[in-house]
Amino acid sequence: MKTIVLVGNPNCGKTTLFNQLTGTTAYVGNWPGVTVEKKEGLWKGNRILDLPGIYSLSPYSPEEKLTRKYILDEGPDLIVDLIDATNLERSLYLTTQLTELGHPVLLVLNMGDLLEKEGITIDTKILSMMTGCPAVQIAASRGIGLSDFAKEVEKILVSGKLPALPLFSNTVERYINKIVEDDYLHTIPKGRPPRWAAIKLLEEDELFLSTMPPIPQETEKTLESARIALKEHYNDDLEAIIIDQRYKVAEKISKDCQTKIEQKKKFTFDTIATSKWGAIPLFIAIMSAVFYLSIGLVGGITTGWLESAFGWLSQSLQAFLQSIGVIPLLSGLLTDGIIAGVGSVLTFVPQLFVLFLLLSILEDCGYMARIAFIMDRIMRAIGLSGKSIIPLVIGTGCSVPAIMCSRTIEHQKQRELTVIVTPFIPCGAKMPIFALMIAYFFQGKWYIAPLVYFLGILAVVATGLLSQALDRHKEKNAFILELPRYQIPTPKNVWLQTKERIRGFILKAGTVILLSSAIIYLLQSYSFTLQAVSSEQSMLAMIGKIIAPIFRPLGFGFWQASVALLTGIAAKESIVSTLSVTIGTGGLTTFFTSASALSFMVFILISSPCIAALSAMAKELGSKRKFFFAILWQTGFAYFIALLTYGVGLLIL
Repeated sequence: MKTIVLVGNPNCGKTTLFNQLTGTTAYVGNWPGVTVEKKEGLWKGNRILDLPGIYSLSPYSPEEKLTRKYILDEGPDLIVDLIDATNLERSLYLTTQLTELGHPVLLVLNMGDLLEKEGITIDTKILSMMTGCPAVQIAASRGIGLSDFAKEVEKILVSGKLPALPLFSNTVERYINKIVEDDYLHTIPKGRPPRWAAIKLLEEDELFLSTMPPIPQETEKTLESARIALKEHYNDDLEAIIIDQRYKVAEKISKDCQTKIEQKKKFTFDTIATSKWGAIPLFIAIMSAVFYLSIGLVGGITTGWLESAFGWLSQSLQAFLQSIGVIPLLSGLLTDGIIAGVGSVLTFVPQLFVLFLLLSILEDCGYMARIAFIMDRIMRAIGLSGKSIIPLVIGTGCSVPAIMCSRTIEHQKQRELTVIVTPFIPCGAKMPIFALMIAYFFQGKWYIAPLVYFLGILAVVATGLLSQALDRHKEKNAFILELPRYQIPTPKNVWLQTKERIRGFILKAGTVILLSSAIIYLLQSYSFTLQAVSSEQSMLAMIGKIIAPIFRPLGFGFWQASVALLTGIAAKESIVSTLSVTIGTGGLTTFFTSASALSFMVFILISSPCIAALSAMAKELGSKRKFFFAILWQTGFAYFIALLTYGVGLLIL
């Protein structure tokens, strides 16, 4: 079995091609850092890997280190260099590095269907001749050109033809060749081609030097004389000189094989979407529309119908079980416990499906990357990295991958702050709680959902500003983000992404929620002496009543709410099922008021996340002290904001 790796810049369509070839459910997004881990699949009997999107093989980011290490250590049979055909010159910079690694390379010009619109034509024969690599043009999102791609892959795997090496200026080449001839290059580890190794020695690449045997004194003299001569000749440092040489090679190849007709500048959606004054209002309008369509419109239509359906199912099952003489405990466990608990959560599947669908469309069409761009200045102003917006956006689906995604942020303080504030963004698990409260206390007021969402953003901003005020050693860094072109979302990608999110939600309802509903029912049916009692004398009530006074100032100081918050530690959806089992969703208005319902939502929004997200936080923070501080801050801040909300709610509502 041969090994093929897909390598390319972020947003070049690499993961889309991977999905087309393997048929797997790999996630497809439009921002750098989405594929943090390599993804693997099978295609025509070959092993194919989707490596992280990178701009170069310089070891600056985790993605670049992972890709470089894999190619050098594992030695793939073919490197598929996926190139955005509309950004040829920029993409060829990475090509000049890949061709030096001693493995066959296939150049794949993706987005070929957009070339005509951009006024660009590329001669693949000239491109192939100048790079020494076969070249093929495709449109991965449409499945165009994949048969030609398959033929070229088969040819290269049989021939094993290596690409031509990029040639720099005569001066630089002279010193590279001098180092290649040094005896020390014969001692380098296997898989490190001599020319590539010589360039890394010139650049004093720390990652490369850490894998090399000690450099002899004579070789060090050769290297130092070469560095001094090149620095004097080009009046620059070695790394910058090599970068400039690579760009000149990329520029020459691009100029010779590409013709471009200048297009007149037109008014586009980005004129508003990335403008100084229009971007934020547009973002607010779009997110408000998303919540209106999902929770306001779809939720308003389906919630009542599904509640009635599960109510009918519960009554029918209870009548059947009584008719066949099933004991009341088992009957109650199935109907008032499991069906009531799981059913109350599944009631929100339609609106969550629409929410995930709309978010997937925004990601696939390229708008989410614009959010990262427009929020960059705000992020840096509150002590976060521009890259922090990526975990915050992913957090609308689930906090666990969002927290793990923060590892792409280089600076430690910014990374840790991002880990702490990411759970403030309402994830899919919190949405059923908000939808439940809105359905019973804020009917017709669809704007409550986006207000809760924006309150989460305000919590992020407030925490960041406080951190900035207390931090005397502020970290500053540039945020480089490529804005992918807008595209019509591909139904396959949108469906896969939406399906995975909603599938995870339903699976949790069928496992964690089912188990917790059963346990909650049993705990509220028995006392500590295991005697059958009313819910007010049950074990659950006794536990809840110990905690309840803490939440009395927030408006929900009754044991049912306290127990629901406790079960929410396992999974936030359990809060809905617990309330359904203990008081019934129809009984919410007996215990909650509009003000306390709003306070309850705010506390859940900002307080510590579920156990899975807490585990991810502990892993990423890497310190018990920092982890416990994060929990203390999230819970304390949530309590304070919920207290304010309840006070204001009493005055207004």
